[in-house]
Amino acid sequence: MPLSKNILKKESLFCGSFIVLFTIALYLPSLKIPFINDEIYFIQRNEVSTPLNLYTLFEKKDYDGYYYRPLPNLVSGVSFFIFHYNYRYYRIFNVLLHAAAALLVYFFIIELLALPDKKIIALFSAVFFSAFPLHDYSVIWHTDLFDRIMILFYLAGLISFIRNKFKTSAATIIFFTLALLSKEMAFSFPLIIALINFFFNEDKFHFKKSLLKAAPYFIVAAIFIIARIIFFNNDVFTAKDAHSHGHLFDVIKNYIIFSGLLSFPFYIREIQNFVLDNKIFAFSAAAITLTTLAFFLLKYKRRDYPIYFFILFYLITLAPASRLLMRWYLYLPSIGFTALLSYLIFSTVPRKFNLGIIVPVIILFIYSGTLFNKELIWVKQSNASIEALKSFIAENKDEIVRNGEADFITVPAKVNDIPIFQLGFDYLFNYYLGGTKKVKVEALTKSYIKSLSDPITVKTSPTKISLSQTEDNYFILFNNEKNIKFEPINFKNGKLKTLTISLSEVENKILYTFSNGKFYKIKGL
Repeated sequence: MPLSKNILKKESLFCGSFIVLFTIALYLPSLKIPFINDEIYFIQRNEVSTPLNLYTLFEKKDYDGYYYRPLPNLVSGVSFFIFHYNYRYYRIFNVLLHAAAALLVYFFIIELLALPDKKIIALFSAVFFSAFPLHDYSVIWHTDLFDRIMILFYLAGLISFIRNKFKTSAATIIFFTLALLSKEMAFSFPLIIALINFFFNEDKFHFKKSLLKAAPYFIVAAIFIIARIIFFNNDVFTAKDAHSHGHLFDVIKNYIIFSGLLSFPFYIREIQNFVLDNKIFAFSAAAITLTTLAFFLLKYKRRDYPIYFFILFYLITLAPASRLLMRWYLYLPSIGFTALLSYLIFSTVPRKFNLGIIVPVIILFIYSGTLFNKELIWVKQSNASIEALKSFIAENKDEIVRNGEADFITVPAKVNDIPIFQLGFDYLFNYYLGGTKKVKVEALTKSYIKSLSDPITVKTSPTKISLSQTEDNYFILFNNEKNIKFEPINFKNGKLKTLTISLSEVENKILYTFSNGKFYKIKGL
């Protein structure tokens, strides 16, 4: 082997090892996070009695009955046979998948730019992605296995396509199909293939030729959609569920907020509130930005075209999920941002006094510090919440098992933006209740609070129960199975500061609630 190739191989081995070890070290605190949110529900819905029955997971739709994502379900089913209910094993598995994704980001950027001196761009693209503060949900939350599995096949397909000299191959089609079986964001794959052809193939800047190169992948996507409709009675865009609502202005608003979060991924609620409170300003700024981008793309496309590719990568990969504002939707699109950030730094920052390294190192330090601090918050809030739940169960277990049900007026959905009991509370409750006895559990409302010790005032009278929260906190109402009606007061933007319920609605029921860091039974009913 020539000396130059041997050196390049050693460099790649060193960079790859660094990315993996860096990612693992960065997420070590997450190993202390117990099961929360809907993780138990996700694990149990994919349990099968024997490994021979794993194939049945390809026959189910996702938890809401509309999505078809069998591959992550299969991985979850296999994981259960290995990990059972050891939460640390699941956290380790999550981190390893994220490390693998960061590693593929590195190789994708290397293959894309195809220049040995661009390895530093690929390296920082990968570590920026690894340490990006908004990825805490995508990595820590086990239920988001969909994104972690999908991104691996998505990137593997892109790398395979480039290495095959921009030609369609069986490997690329297989990777694309596996990505489609993981999550719907993979539908953006053919457009990214067209972009790669347009910007990076030897025969550049031919729009029609680029679309023709991507045609096989559009065909695969069309076949997949038809198969979903025919064999699984599956709506293409989940037209009947909560994830399908939204209009053009909602999409634009979400793009603005997502872009703000990528640019400044530290104060999530503040950015969302700013956009919602300043719609005209935000829309105007977005329109100017997009118009300017389109102008420069058309006029200067032959110059620094990687910049335009990375921007379009973000815009296109986010499109299938732009109807709702969920931070884990940024997991794949953020590759475009982190690669753009790395590319701009190493292409524009003066090399005097080693600024070319100092600037990205400072950014990486800020990202890592922010993410590490977030993990500590996850650890603190999750453990405190679960301990409060365990303590409540220990004190009231006999009563709850005897009655066969437990009704909570409110439970903490999110604490300091950590999703403690937001989803699947009944499964989580029964898991910590232990044993084979299952009780019916329902949370009539859910509270969003900044601290676990925040008060939720509960007052009872001969006719009603009243609940109120502090200025920064609020209730969210969900459809409850018992059809208990609340009388909301000061309803604004889907949030409630106070609410009341008539005692006649809950006659002869034992009610529980949460406040000041504790679950307790409401007295005097």
